[in-house]
Amino acid sequence: MTEINKGTDDPMKLFFWEIDEIIVISAFCFIGIIIDMFLSLGLLGMGMSYLLTRVKKSSSEGVMLHFLAWHGFYNLKGCPKSYIKELVE
Repeated sequence: MTEINKGTDDPMKLFFWEIDEIIVISAFCFIGIIIDMFLSLGLLGMGMSYLLTRVKKSSSEGVMLHFLAWHGFYNLKGCPKSYIKELVE
């Protein structure tokens, strides 16, 4: 019998942050480096990452993909565009 690791389906992590949280922090830090406000935007990135974590914990699993699809940044196959409110056949 093959033993399956319990963490196989867990999202990728760096230390104790998930990858999407690291992306938020990194983006704010990068913009802070460019405009010479690293500390303030780094702290803002940490706060936004905290808010992202709270939203992810309080809602269903696919909430981030649905949010991105609703605002046009991600294409859900088989679903109509988010700006189409009535379906006329």
